[in-house]
Amino acid sequence: MIATKMIEVFSHEISVPVGGMTLVAFLMVCDILSGVFKAIAKKRGINSTIGTNGLIRKAGVLLALLVFIVMDSLIELNFVTIIPSEILSVFKLEGAHIGLSHVMLGFFGLFELVSLFENLGEVGVPLPQFIMKSIERLKITLEGEE
Repeated sequence: MIATKMIEVFSHEISVPVGGMTLVAFLMVCDILSGVFKAIAKKRGINSTIGTNGLIRKAGVLLALLVFIVMDSLIELNFVTIIPSEILSVFKLEGAHIGLSHVMLGFFGLFELVSLFENLGEVGVPLPQFIMKSIERLKITLEGEE
């Protein structure tokens, strides 16, 4: 019985959102590079402990995304069904599929983007004021920082 369930799980077709994974991976690489540039610009030097912790966190995010992708394929959850049909027709989303993996890709991509902007701001790259305000509000909301 357990073997049958295992075969059923692993024979299930898994749909990977390649575009979203590529974007998150690209943002991760940009964030790592901006962190290295920040360490050099602030004359702190490159700290292997901080770098290793960052890489472990990024690997954990990628692993979590893979788990969400597998779960999404098994559960077949579609958040589009929650949206009223009138709104779906306005945005032409009738046949769209937005699963748990898509939502998590959005959140993780947003976190990487915020980290990238934080690093750029700390180095002294001029960023638009609305981005800086949005980052501060998001940090206060998510982390409780003031």
